[in-house]
Amino acid sequence: MALTHSDIKNITEFVKAEPKSIQEVSKLIGKSWVTTDSYIKQIGRQTGLVKVRTFRKGTQGALKVVYYNSSDSIDSDEVESRLLAQIRHGRSKQDFDFMELYQYVPDDGKRAVLEEYEGELAMPNYQIADLLMQASSQVYWFSGNMSFLNNPKDNHDIFGIIEECLKRKVRFKILCRVNMSSVKNLNQLSQLMKKYPDMIDIRHSYQPLRGFIVDDKVGRFKSEEIKQMYKEGELPRNTRIFFEVLDRKWVSWMQKVFWDLFRSSMPYESRMKELRKVGRWD
Repeated sequence: MALTHSDIKNITEFVKAEPKSIQEVSKLIGKSWVTTDSYIKQIGRQTGLVKVRTFRKGTQGALKVVYYNSSDSIDSDEVESRLLAQIRHGRSKQDFDFMELYQYVPDDGKRAVLEEYEGELAMPNYQIADLLMQASSQVYWFSGNMSFLNNPKDNHDIFGIIEECLKRKVRFKILCRVNMSSVKNLNQLSQLMKKYPDMIDIRHSYQPLRGFIVDDKVGRFKSEEIKQMYKEGELPRNTRIFFEVLDRKWVSWMQKVFWDLFRSSMPYESRMKELRKVGRWD
C-alpha cells in the first residue's frame, strides 16, 4: 500500500513528541515492520522531517530509532542561530563566507585548501567528482546556476558521474537558481530526471552556499574572494578556499539548513512552468 499524507502526518507527529522505535511506529499505523521501515525512508527522502539512527548495529539486539529532524532545533544556540540567519537572508555567494561556520568545527573534523589564481577560474570538477564517487545513498547540493555541468576546461565528466551515482540508487536533492542563467545547465539534468524518475529533486532558491553534502558523512563547500571587489592592493590575487567538514554534529546541522531552505523553495517543474509563460527559456 502506498504512503499517504495521513501516514506522513501521523508518523511525523508521533516521533516529534519523542524518538520512537520502528516497532512503535509500526504499531501506530498498523503496518508490518518492513512496510513501516520503507515508509520512514520515503518520508525522510521527501520531507527531511524524520531520520533513523541504529543502536548496537550489527548485533542481534540492534535497535532502529526514528526521530524528528525539523528546523525547530536548528538554531539551538546563539552561534547556530546567527549562522542560520545569515544563510537565510543571503542571495548570492558573496553574502556568506563559509569560514564563519568552519571556524566553529573541531580541528579533528575538518580540513581546508586555499588556492590563489588570476582571471576567472571555475571550480575544478575533480573537487566534485572524488566525493560523488563515494556517495552511497544521497547528495544534498547547494548551488548557484549549476555552471560546473558545463566546465570545458575540465576533463571530468560530472554529468556522467552523476548518472553513475543514479545507477547506484544515489538520490540528489538540489537547491539552485532556476532562471535564464541556469536553464541551459539544468536541461542536462532534466534528461536524467526523465530517465531516473524520483531520483533527482531540484528546487529554485537564491541562497549563498556553494557546495554539497554526501550521505551523512561529509560536506564540501567553497568560498571565494575576488580582488576586483577590493581597493587596489588590498587583495593581490583572487583567492578561493575549499572547506571539508567531517564532524558529525556540523554535517547534521548543515543537512537541517538544507531542508530548511528546500521545503520552502519552488519545485523545478513549477518554476519552469512560470518561466515558460513569460518566454521560451529551454
